[in-house]
Amino acid sequence: MSAPNPGSLLNQLVDTHWKTAARHAWRQFEERGRGAIVFTVQPSANENERTPLKYLTFNDEAAARDGAFAKLHELIQAYDPEEEIVAAAVLPDERTVFEVYDREPAPREA
Repeated sequence: MSAPNPGSLLNQLVDTHWKTAARHAWRQFEERGRGAIVFTVQPSANENERTPLKYLTFNDEAAARDGAFAKLHELIQAYDPEEEIVAAAVLPDERTVFEVYDREPAPREA
């Protein structure tokens, strides 16, 4: 059996945990500014085991624009925090996938 597609996995995580992710994103945005919700995917995660969400922000704007996470930085600078979240998943093989999502309820209402 092949490994799941990283983008599909992130979509599934966001769809399954939208309210929690949106609420956390809004609270963190109000406290820390623009950033991304980060899901850490465990290789053998038990369905009942919860992994805390993380919130990633950039402290060094110049390094972020030019570094390995330049696209993620671009998404974080462009999203509408009242209506959208930037979500990322760190996979067991250390790859990272990220995207902007908008679902109901909006983060400010979650």
